[in-house]
Amino acid sequence: MSRDARCFSMALLVACLLSMGASYRTQNFIVTADTPALAREIGDAAERFRRDLAIEWLGHELPPWTDICPITVQVAPHLGAGGATSFYFSNGRPHGWRMTLQGCRERVLDSVLPHEITHTIFATHFGRPLPRWADEGASTSVEHPSELAKQHRLLLDFLSTGRGIAFNKMFAMREYPRDILPLYSQGYSLVKFLIAQGGRRKFVRYVGDGMNSGNWTAATKRHYGYSNLSDLQQTWLSWVRQGSPVAPEAMLAFTRTSTSPNPPPDQPTTSSSPSTEVASAAEHSAATSSNTMFAHPDNSWYARQRQKVHQEGGPRNGSLKVDPPVSLVR
Repeated sequence: MSRDARCFSMALLVACLLSMGASYRTQNFIVTADTPALAREIGDAAERFRRDLAIEWLGHELPPWTDICPITVQVAPHLGAGGATSFYFSNGRPHGWRMTLQGCRERVLDSVLPHEITHTIFATHFGRPLPRWADEGASTSVEHPSELAKQHRLLLDFLSTGRGIAFNKMFAMREYPRDILPLYSQGYSLVKFLIAQGGRRKFVRYVGDGMNSGNWTAATKRHYGYSNLSDLQQTWLSWVRQGSPVAPEAMLAFTRTSTSPNPPPDQPTTSSSPSTEVASAAEHSAATSSNTMFAHPDNSWYARQRQKVHQEGGPRNGSLKVDPPVSLVR
């Protein structure tokens, strides 16, 4: 497409957006919402998330995009929280951003928007599609603790009813499966598990290594010390059984006592069905915010979110039980 055609298309898009409601323009976004105040609030928050989350994941801010990202927002108390972001890659760069958000104001601002912004950060950083589990799991991890608690409860239900996804299958997925909800819950839980063992930037390096090499077994061993995806799967399942502890000291103790020894050289390196030991019922604590996985600087976005949660008086710890036994789909 020529420069003139691109300019015309952008002008037409902006004109259409302006006709739909109030509009607010920032350096990287143009937001359309019901009121000028809401459009401004969403636009300013989008820029903050783009800056703060990029620093958390990558260690640096992103440069400005050449393509502005239109955001269309529907806010109402009765709307369920949800969003979608579309784009395409050309020469290692994302183009043609389109983002839609809906839900109550609070969930749009503290869950849907940061989730969708995380997708754009990863797309910009990697310049190509990510494995679905990593993209959705990482994006889910920045949502409000109440949403993360829902994902944890869903995960326990999926694992207890045979809807879990074996790691060799999950890591190979390039498209969304027909049964999509377990991918979100399980992807988030695995991302949470890995982040607790070294932070978000280490996780980004791991994903990049796995994508570049195409060898997730080798990347997993290099970055996290697990012999193969089966070893990672079994240790993660044991962690889920024990309540998905997220405190750094709890994770260190867990990995020291739970990681299985290296298999013999001829042992297959793909995931198999979980052991019967993992399938026994166990007590679980309710999921807490991913913001408490590891220490953050006092001025980080996650630290601020954690402080906000404490001020709101939640979430509370509790207990859940996996019953019937945990299982994964081969």
